[in-house]
Order: sequence, then C-alpha cells, then structure tokens
Amino acid sequence: MQASKKYLADTSVHQALLLVDLTETSAPEHAVRLMLNEILQGLAEKGWPQAKLQTGPRIVSAEENYGLLGYDPAEVTLGSEHTRWVDECSLLRTQTTSQIPAALQRAAEVRQPGETILLAAPGITFRRDSRDRWHCAEPHQMDIWVLGDPQLSTHEHLLRLVSDILESAVPEKPWVYSDSPHHYTEGGIEVNVLNDGAPVEVLECGRIARSLLERLKIDPLRHAGLALGMGLDRLTMLRKGIPDIRLLRDQNVRVQAQMHDLNPWTPVSRLPSIARDISLALTPGLSEEVLTERMLQAAGDCSDWIEEMQVKGRWGFSDLPVQAIGRLGLLPGQENVLLRVVLRDCSRSITTAEANALYADIQAAMHEGTPGAGYKMDLPKP
Repeated sequence: MQASKKYLADTSVHQALLLVDLTETSAPEHAVRLMLNEILQGLAEKGWPQAKLQTGPRIVSAEENYGLLGYDPAEVTLGSEHTRWVDECSLLRTQTTSQIPAALQRAAEVRQPGETILLAAPGITFRRDSRDRWHCAEPHQMDIWVLGDPQLSTHEHLLRLVSDILESAVPEKPWVYSDSPHHYTEGGIEVNVLNDGAPVEVLECGRIARSLLERLKIDPLRHAGLALGMGLDRLTMLRKGIPDIRLLRDQNVRVQAQMHDLNPWTPVSRLPSIARDISLALTPGLSEEVLTERMLQAAGDCSDWIEEMQVKGRWGFSDLPVQAIGRLGLLPGQENVLLRVVLRDCSRSITTAEANALYADIQAAMHEGTPGAGYKMDLPKP
C-alpha cells in the first residue's frame, strides 16, 4: 500500500530553495566544492573522460526522482517518511540521480561507437533523516555515470572507478565493499571507507541496469556503463578529519577559516554538551526520521544546536500505569515516546536557560496529548 503524502508548507519550500549549495562555485571556494573538483580532476588524470557537469532544479517531479529510475510507486520511499513533497507530483530532490535519466538520453543520442562519456551531477539533496555527526537533512551528493560500449559494463571496471575516486578523495585510507542491490544497477555494491578502523559509508554503485536503458529507450546492445553516487560531505569530513557534519556550515570565524581548503582539520574547542530525555504523547509508529524533522522544525533558528537525537523507548497506552498516563496526558490510541536530545553548539556554550527554553519549545511543539500535559524534567547539569 502506498504511503500517504504530507506536503511542505510554503515557508519550508522557500527555506530549502534559499539554502546555500556548497557544491556551487563561490568565493572563496568551500571544501565540499574543492573535494568535487579534486575527484573530477583525478579521474581525468587517470584516463577517464572529462566530466560533463549536470545541474538541475531542486524541485523535481516524482517521475524524475523515482519513476524513471525504476522505483515501485508503492515503496515507502515515495511516502512522506523520507521524501519532502511539494505537491502531488513534485518534491525536493532526494538524490542527484534525478538529473541522470535525461542526461543519459542526451549522451546516448550523440555518443559514437568506441566513445566514452562521463556525466557528473553534484548538488544538495533533501531528506528526512536521522541526526548524528555523520547525518544531516540536506546532504551534498555527486553522481558519476559513465556511458560507453557494452564491454565497459564489468565488475572490474566498476572497482577501478571506485578505486580512482577514493585515491583522489581520501588517499591512503583503506576501503571495503559489500553487495547492495539498487533499482537502476546490476551487481550493485556499497563502499565503506575505514576511518580509524570504523566503516563509514561513502558511496554506492553498480553497472547500469539493462532495464533502466530500456525504460529510457536507449539501446542496450549499443550502450552500457557504470553508475555511482557518493556522499561529498562525508568524503570531505574524512579527508580533513572533521568530526561533525554541522561544522561544514558553521558560521564561527575559526571554523569557516578552515572550510576553504582540504588541509587537515585543527580542532576548535569542543564545548560541553547538554543531554535531556523528553517524554511525549504521540501518534503510534512515527519513524525516527519523521520525529527528527519535527524536532528540527520545532527548534527553529536553534536547530543547529541539536547534535543528536535518539529514540530511547516506546510504550503503548495499555503498557503504562494510570498515573503515568494522566501525568503524560496520553490519549487512547497514542503511544509514549522517549527521546534523548543532545545539544552542543560548535562555537560557544549554551546556557542552562537557553537549553531549558529550547527543550520546552520542542516538547510543546511535538506533544500531541492533552494540552498542557507532559513530563516536566529538571535539566541535568552539563
């Protein structure tokens, strides 16, 4: 059954369109853009074709973002769980792959036998996602697709492409891969870079699926190739040693001074965090991604203070004692969700009063039970 859609408010769409895309040319250049350039230059130096850059709008059709790429309309990805719908047929793109189908068709029209064309589609994307030091709701990605003769479509060529990209992006860091099926590839794999021994997912790739070429009316007997999508934020963090994805956009002068090159990160003082558990009465079954987005919206201008959110527990109406139900303001059919919310600003200490006010705003905005009810907890000392 297809998941229901919930549409963004006009103000949310406007904010998304104004958000700076760190892959775009700026003065001075941002590290994310420098990473993009270094990868494409490295590929050219290693014998791959000069990249043909693909740019496109942030608002795309469901057909571009999902349909042409082979997603089943009934998949949960198409619902509001992960997708920010603008209206019934359009959305804020969840992947830069949305730019690829039309670009592939144009490339196939002009490609000559023996010729190889490399398409690069970088840009900001929009998700409903969890919150931690590796995840944010507006990640930067880059798709690399290589279209050539059918003999290009091999596992060996795919691994060569991965190796050449990572050699430019994160030289000397080891990496591993595992099978990972995709809608629009065959022989798909997920690639993780080992960062101090811990795996960090940085890209997924595979051979361009015959089914995708046929759907795009591209002759698979004449054209084939490789498809790859990478996380530019994570590669930049791994290259520089940046510990928190929020630092890429942090406006602190000491932080910004380090975002115009790919030199190793010099730590800026890591100020103490403040953690609190918030107990809420909510509609049952809301995912961590949906809860995270609601929390960020409730935090407003202070959303950058939120370092991490975790769902620590869920209890149904019938699982709780009467006293707890009354104190929480839980209504029949609702569930009690306990959230751990960690606050830490990258450049200054958050005062107890500021933290209290933000936690109160989050609780008031997210609580769906009896108005005015809910657990009121004392803020632990930072």
